[in-house]
Amino acid sequence: MLALLYSFVFLTAGAFAFPILHWPRTETVSNVVCTDASVTLDSHETNVALLQICGGIAGSIEKCQGSPTTTTGTSGGSEFTITPVNSGDTINISKGRWEQGIKAVAATCGADKPFTATFTGGATTGDVNVVLKQA
Repeated sequence: MLALLYSFVFLTAGAFAFPILHWPRTETVSNVVCTDASVTLDSHETNVALLQICGGIAGSIEKCQGSPTTTTGTSGGSEFTITPVNSGDTINISKGRWEQGIKAVAATCGADKPFTATFTGGATTGDVNVVLKQA
């Protein structure tokens, strides 16, 4: 009987609970410029270059290591370059934020297309500028 009472109370409370507000997320990327729509980089080379930033973020590594002030990831004909927006910052971008930014740019420019953009966060006190270009 007590279990029935608890069930009733919790189900009733759940039915009238105030929904959790979902505030909009901060914009992931800004200042996106698709630099050469006529060029499509090799997908495999771009994916490998994507994981070569910060000396490599493949596997279990979840964040840029070593606090670099600039970093590049190159494979074949694809090259990513990341620099902090704020002078003196170091890069500490997480793999998740990096991949989220790449997907957001791909939604604008198309996959494997050269671009420049600013990714939200990713540096000690601010954002990072990202360039994908033909190597």
